[in-house]
Amino acid sequence: MLNKLIVLLLMAVISCYSSGPNEPLAAKSRPTPSATENVNSEPFAAQISIPKQVKANEEFVISAELQNKTGRDLEITTGSTAYYYVVWDSDGKVINSSIAREDIGVVRPMSEGDIISEKSQYRIKKPGTYEISGIAEFSIQNGGKSEVYKIETARKSIQVN
Repeated sequence: MLNKLIVLLLMAVISCYSSGPNEPLAAKSRPTPSATENVNSEPFAAQISIPKQVKANEEFVISAELQNKTGRDLEITTGSTAYYYVVWDSDGKVINSSIAREDIGVVRPMSEGDIISEKSQYRIKKPGTYEISGIAEFSIQNGGKSEVYKIETARKSIQVN
């Protein structure tokens, strides 16, 4: 009896740690940002664009795009925006540590190949060189299960004078 219990427990532990073809798509879609212009991660592509240079305390626009490359039509659930942004100073310190998300639970249709484009205003007060990346955070319904995606774009540099 004790041997059967140990075997069952061992099988349960092994099944929890195995990653096979049943691994959710969301787990495969979290790329490490690279130096490339776009982060292409099947089933989605994410990118941002920013000006190369701005003046201190001058408002500028961050443009972001998220493309559906799944091969099918989806409904995604986001906040009021699909993206939020992380800004690092030249020492690698995050300068916008409190990121507030509003209106979580906004459902958007997204056909195969569609691109969600967003523009956000931002301002950096002190001169220096900074890096910015966008993080698209959303979920999709897949067979009754909700899959959560968090995809970070490549970092872009901006010079603040």
